[in-house]
Amino acid sequence: MTPPSPKPPIRWLNLAVLGLPILVVLTLVPWYGINYGYDLYEWGWCLSLLIFCEMSITAGYHRLWSHKAYKAHPVLKFIFVLGGACALQNDCITWASDHRRHHLYVDDNDKDPYSAGKGFWYSHFEWMIRDFDSTKEDTSNVKDLLSDPILSWQRQHYLVLLLLMNVAVPVLIGFLHGDIWGSLLLAGFLRLVLSQHFTYLINSAAHIWGSRDYDPQQTARDNWFISLFTFGEGYHNYHHTFAWDYRNGIKWYHWDPTKWLIKFCSWIGLTYNLRQCSVYRQELKRLQVQYNHALVSCEKVIDSPSWREKLELEYNQLVETLNHWAELKQQWYQAKSAQLSTDLHEKFNDLDTESLRQRYRLLKIELEGKRRSWQALLNTFTSLPSPSPQSA
Repeated sequence: MTPPSPKPPIRWLNLAVLGLPILVVLTLVPWYGINYGYDLYEWGWCLSLLIFCEMSITAGYHRLWSHKAYKAHPVLKFIFVLGGACALQNDCITWASDHRRHHLYVDDNDKDPYSAGKGFWYSHFEWMIRDFDSTKEDTSNVKDLLSDPILSWQRQHYLVLLLLMNVAVPVLIGFLHGDIWGSLLLAGFLRLVLSQHFTYLINSAAHIWGSRDYDPQQTARDNWFISLFTFGEGYHNYHHTFAWDYRNGIKWYHWDPTKWLIKFCSWIGLTYNLRQCSVYRQELKRLQVQYNHALVSCEKVIDSPSWREKLELEYNQLVETLNHWAELKQQWYQAKSAQLSTDLHEKFNDLDTESLRQRYRLLKIELEGKRRSWQALLNTFTSLPSPSPQSA
């Protein structure tokens, strides 16, 4: 039996920077609270800076710079780089480089910097404190970010910025309130540890627990509970499938404060060119996954050929109706635009828009019926008997 290869050496500086705050939170934070107590002012600043850090990572480092899901005004970019330094998760260029490699090589234990294939501990924390080959710095995939003056400025002055945001700001908050230690422990150390490990949950827990409705071939999963702590990043299977979408939670009821922030900023001119995946592409991807799962179930059914034939028929009819609906929807949007654009007026001057609207509504009703029929068929697979040994 081949002995396991030795682990790479520890990065002691990283371990100290990431580990010492944890020790402070486990010891001094509760000790000070028991002996001196914390008030609402200190808890309020702890929560405020926590939100500031998380939003700077999710909306800034992640969706803006790593995936180019939207564009932002320089003022908002500057706020995000300050928040990123406050979160103490490295400069944005390095962070985005790691993250882009994670998406490109997801679950490849040799190339994915925080591959979930190596387990929870590795993807959550160990990848940062050992000198693994997959975690060595390589900025060849972020040349677009290297040319960003705001990110270059942050990278050049990162040490000063992290000390300013993590030490000077909490001390100033405490000085103004008359309790420097209380603010430093809560708004400094506790906020830092919570914000970091909430983000780490995306690399670890969001690749272990949850559903995979869009791409079951990778470990990334959708988990609403994780989204509560990660400001919307828990809808991770969707994100890995459509990484360029500025949203992670696509339903109105999905907890995704990051998308709400980005959308709100678009109303006041701080963000623009928000990219999002169409409902058509989302549903088509889900249908493909459901169909493949159902095919596997067919193999466990007694009368497999007949069930497979019925499944293929329902699937093809639904996809065909969905395609017609998407085409007609596009025509309807073009027709409405033609009424407002002189360039398109001649193209649509003989188009009966009212007739088009009626066709669209009827096809939408038909599509809803096909969806219900498809869902009913899928539900039957959970109750169909498995083949007996004699018929197998």
